[in-house]
Amino acid sequence: MKNNCIITSASDKFFPSLLNFLGSIEANYPNHPDVYIYDLGLFYTFRKELENIPWVHIVRVPHFVSHWRSCYTWKTYILNTPLAENNLYIDAGCQVLKNLDPLFEKINAQSYMAVSQGPAVKIQDVTPKEYLELYGLDEQDADKEVITAGIFGFRKDSAIKKVTEELYKAGVGGLCLGFSQGELWKNKGVNKTTYIRDCKMFRHDTTLLTIILKKEIPDAVIEPVEFFSSNKETSGNQYVWNFRLNYKNLEFIKSTILHKKPNLYVPLNRIHVRLFIIIKTLANKLKK
Repeated sequence: MKNNCIITSASDKFFPSLLNFLGSIEANYPNHPDVYIYDLGLFYTFRKELENIPWVHIVRVPHFVSHWRSCYTWKTYILNTPLAENNLYIDAGCQVLKNLDPLFEKINAQSYMAVSQGPAVKIQDVTPKEYLELYGLDEQDADKEVITAGIFGFRKDSAIKKVTEELYKAGVGGLCLGFSQGELWKNKGVNKTTYIRDCKMFRHDTTLLTIILKKEIPDAVIEPVEFFSSNKETSGNQYVWNFRLNYKNLEFIKSTILHKKPNLYVPLNRIHVRLFIIIKTLANKLKK
């Protein structure tokens, strides 16, 4: 098992973002570790292109429970499954801006790395009251900051294991499932559920990771959101730009960044990517 690895996950609709994410690693993080991608439903040609990148590995998520695909339940498995000594999970809708070695040093030193979502979001905003009671959190705990499950570091066989094991158990138990009353429009497709959660904006895996970390490691160190913001800073201190499904910012999607040799699947996939971005752009304009 290697010392460090980056972990991400993607389905078909995230493939353009995934390519950009990988390209940003190759361009901005010299001597980066291998990247493991959990396949949440990638087209055959997408997988074949990725398999031709020497430092990329495709991993299938086991169907560990019947609802594994719903409401980010799969993330509870990923964050409990180390693939190296020091593991850094980053959502595919992100862009790496510089060397991440300092983050791996944090993970190795304290067994985890957790990132704040900023002071505007509190635990009580994303957590049903029954969950607070279930994990023994009080009103003071409920007023603390929320961390993101989209960027999270964990070290193999360390103190963070009790958090990730509890997270996985919660996922298996269906605690990721459901939506807040005001977000029932999301209750469709693979995420379809009968659960309505009594909080402002239930956040599935993020909700659970936040409250379980608060329960198990009450004084956990939380990294400032500014270093991992959805806004791109110019200070040079930002490690990751978390812009999600924003197709205007795919500056590292060029095939020459990822492929040093000709790849049969690349031209076909780039046609798909261009069409996908055009369709999404038109759809967004129509919504406005």
